[in-house]
Amino acid sequence: MEWLLAMGYGAIGGAVVEVVVSSDRVLAWNAARHKALTQNQSQPAGPGPKLTAYIDPVSDVVAGLTRVLLGAVAGLLFHSQVTGAYAAIVVGCSAPTVLRQLGSARLNPAFELQAGPPPETAAAPQEGQA
Repeated sequence: MEWLLAMGYGAIGGAVVEVVVSSDRVLAWNAARHKALTQNQSQPAGPGPKLTAYIDPVSDVVAGLTRVLLGAVAGLLFHSQVTGAYAAIVVGCSAPTVLRQLGSARLNPAFELQAGPPPETAAAPQEGQA
C-alpha cells in the first residue's frame, strides 16, 4: 500500500478510537443525568451533572489529535505490511499500543552485535584432576 494512503487510513483509525472514547464519556454523562433525575423524583428536578464534568474540551481535543497523529505514524511505519484499507485502519486504531510495544521491544541476544569473540566460560577443575 502506498505510504500516503496508509497514513490516511491510519489517521482514520486513530479518529475512530477517539470517537468511541468521546462517545463513552457522553454516554456516562447521559447515564449520570438519568440517575440524578430518577433519584430526585420526590423533589423538583435539578440541573443534574454538567457535561464539563465528563468532557474537558482542551485536553480531549489534544488527546484526539495525538491519537490521529499516532495512527498516521503507525500507518507510515507499517505501510509495506498492510494490504488493504481495513488493515491500515486497524493499525491506526491500535497505534498507541503497537508503537509502545515497538519502542520497548528488545533485540534477541542472538541479533545483537558483540565487540569481540563470545566470552569463554572457564570450567572449574574437578576434584582429582591436576
